[in-house]
Amino acid sequence: MCEAHLFSGLGAEQVCQIQGMVSKRSYRPHEILFREKDPDAYLFLLREGQVKLTTSLPDGRQQILGLRVAGHLLGFATLDDRAYPYTAEALTAVQVCIIRHRSMLRVLRQNPEVSLRLIRMLNDELERSQALIRDLGLKTASEKVASFVLSLVPRRAPYPKSVSLVLSRQEIAGMLGLTVETVSRTIAEFKRTGVIQTPHKQILILDMGRLRTLAGSNPELNEDNKQVIPIN
Repeated sequence: MCEAHLFSGLGAEQVCQIQGMVSKRSYRPHEILFREKDPDAYLFLLREGQVKLTTSLPDGRQQILGLRVAGHLLGFATLDDRAYPYTAEALTAVQVCIIRHRSMLRVLRQNPEVSLRLIRMLNDELERSQALIRDLGLKTASEKVASFVLSLVPRRAPYPKSVSLVLSRQEIAGMLGLTVETVSRTIAEFKRTGVIQTPHKQILILDMGRLRTLAGSNPELNEDNKQVIPIN
């Protein structure tokens, strides 16, 4: 199956039936998966790469709503083919599974196990959106930057793993509600205290537990949990 963790546990007949509904697509960097206000017809399951979510005002000003990495869902804001509430742009080479909303609803009606998994995934997306609102209003600059770095780690990914970061410092600052100088100063402080290193335009997380603590999360102390993240 295209994404086993969503459709696992089904019988052979069910798998064959669903396989006919799911297809794979690939996108190059800067290609658009879908645009804001386009008909909201497909559910996207991100298998590989990074996607930037943005919204625009009538005068052309653009706001980055967040990044999505492998394991995240896109395009399930409504169930009735209305319109996407944001634009999704590939930042890196991206691979997705796609399925029409109508087909997915048919799968959900016939397979309670898949329904429960999708509910959990959608709940994760809702919690992520709520966390961003909380971060912007309550967290310090250090907590915001630490949370952002952690958000780049793909879900269910083993350590170590390289993850591209195409956003500039200015874009990161705009998304987090900080100045470019504050973002740069915070990264420098993380380096000075031994939380990360930045060799050759990368971020190497040396202390995952400490980084989670800085982000306001529960630390997971594990000396082997080192993550390499290229940064502009």
